[in-house]
Amino acid sequence: MAAASVPKGGAFGRLLNLGMLVGGFGLGQGSIFLAQTYLVAKNDSALLALFGTHFSFAMLAIIMVEAGSLTVMARQVAKTAFLHEGRSDVWRAYWEITLFRLTMAALVLSAALASLFLFDLAPFSRNYLLYALPGILIWAFNAAGFLDGLQKSGIGGLTGSIAYLASAIALVLASGQTPEMAGMMTGLALTIGYLATVAIQLAALAVAGWRPCLVRPSASGIRQAFIEEGSMLAGLMPGQLYFRVQLAIANAFLGTEATALLVYAKQIVGAASQVAGFARRVEFPRLVAAVMETPHLSVRAMLLIQKASFAIAIVLFAGIALGGVLAGNVLDGFARNAWVFLGFFAITIVSEAIGQALVQGLFARGLYHFAAIARITAVSVAVLLAYGMVMLLGINSFILADLVSHAIVISLSLIWLRRHVHVGSAN
Repeated sequence: MAAASVPKGGAFGRLLNLGMLVGGFGLGQGSIFLAQTYLVAKNDSALLALFGTHFSFAMLAIIMVEAGSLTVMARQVAKTAFLHEGRSDVWRAYWEITLFRLTMAALVLSAALASLFLFDLAPFSRNYLLYALPGILIWAFNAAGFLDGLQKSGIGGLTGSIAYLASAIALVLASGQTPEMAGMMTGLALTIGYLATVAIQLAALAVAGWRPCLVRPSASGIRQAFIEEGSMLAGLMPGQLYFRVQLAIANAFLGTEATALLVYAKQIVGAASQVAGFARRVEFPRLVAAVMETPHLSVRAMLLIQKASFAIAIVLFAGIALGGVLAGNVLDGFARNAWVFLGFFAITIVSEAIGQALVQGLFARGLYHFAAIARITAVSVAVLLAYGMVMLLGINSFILADLVSHAIVISLSLIWLRRHVHVGSAN
């Protein structure tokens, strides 16, 4: 049985991966933005609203199917390589994780098909659903986490933009078409995009010497995959719902303008946090290897491995905060309010970077359930705090809520990581 091997990947390799991740993110999100801008220029608000709503729910379905397997598979690959286990062990883990993803895809497909039969859906909705559903199923076979574990996360990042790019092209071509045709074109584009994505990812593995092969999953591996993936999903979904709940609170108590300010600030802060997150993604295999080599690795050492993400977060925070100060002295009206609020909100980029770096430490140790508990607790408290303080603090209540949620994640993660380090030292 051939032993698994992972490229060492020096600083240049990590920088290249980071650049490819950021480039893929910009290409994907940028293409959607340009396509939507084109619809705005054509005054095609109906298609813009329809596509935006359906694409958002499609991405939610993709996240449910993915269920955090990007992290779980990356850890498994890095761990198996460190232990010098066979390649068949890695592929067995892939198929065990894929069984969980197929289960989630089946649940999503069942709910979608039930809605087709039970409800009289609009023509766009019906066709988008029919033609996008195969893409949700195809995504269950993605190899992004596999590539991450091999320190080839940049390839995963670039391929991740394909479905966005395909959807953007279809959206432009669909303008002026009937709702039925527009739904079919944009839904089919999503499926084609994910088919191309998975095919290229598997081809990239083959080129790297990891030719895809079928390995029978083990009962214990399937059970472990369902436990770990279930824990990851439990930790991910509250965060996906959190922003939507915040918008509902803002709209109900503060009105349209405040809601628009929140949307604007959250989009920019979210993008900045995601860029910092790319650095953590690149460093994750090194973090797993360090934990495997030194079971009692200190929290400080874990954070130092992820120092690039802190540097990026601080730079982005400083740039956005400075923009808020300048805008406050130059602009007026809504634009001034938006940038001033954004300038204050930007501090959450740093607090989230700290919290997520500690969560990565939990992931590296395989403590997925503790990470889920921390995230669920943080989101629950943040929602209650925002709801309770919105009339007193106005829109600033959402800044406070985010900071408190990050503080909870930081505190709980530190407790569990230090406890685990002490246990490891005792052993």
